[in-house]
Amino acid sequence: MKREQQSFDNLFRKYYTPLLHFAMQYIPDKADCHDIVNDVFEEVWRNYSDIKESNSKSYLFTCVRNRCIDFLRKDKQYAKYANTVEYMSQQYIYEEHLLEDEDNTMIINMVLEHLTSPTREIIEACYMYDKKYREVAQEMDISISAVKKHMIKALKILREIKKSLKT
Repeated sequence: MKREQQSFDNLFRKYYTPLLHFAMQYIPDKADCHDIVNDVFEEVWRNYSDIKESNSKSYLFTCVRNRCIDFLRKDKQYAKYANTVEYMSQQYIYEEHLLEDEDNTMIINMVLEHLTSPTREIIEACYMYDKKYREVAQEMDISISAVKKHMIKALKILREIKKSLKT
């Protein structure tokens, strides 16, 4: 048993680094390559009595190559799965945003129906046309504080409508 262990240790020392470099030709991640080579040596140790010393080099390189190919296949399948999940979740999030946007549009339209003329015009200018309070005040020939008061009034109505929709 001791002789077999010494023979395995020699095999390990002789081929570990070359096998690692060989694996890195297939897989760029060094940690993954270490795992693959270690797994191969673990398998070799379990079946060491069945391996001929004359074939050991070719056997080791073949095992590492096969493990690398298996790893790449699994990685490719995982990537496809991850891409599919990401796409599906993006679709779900997009659809949720569309539903929220529809709800918000409905609520905003309800608010606009309840507003009087100057307040409605101010809200439309600020939110639909993305204008600043100062711009709206200049266009309507009113003060900035008057624009703010109309905005407060509109937001109060918005809160009341949202509250009534929740109940």
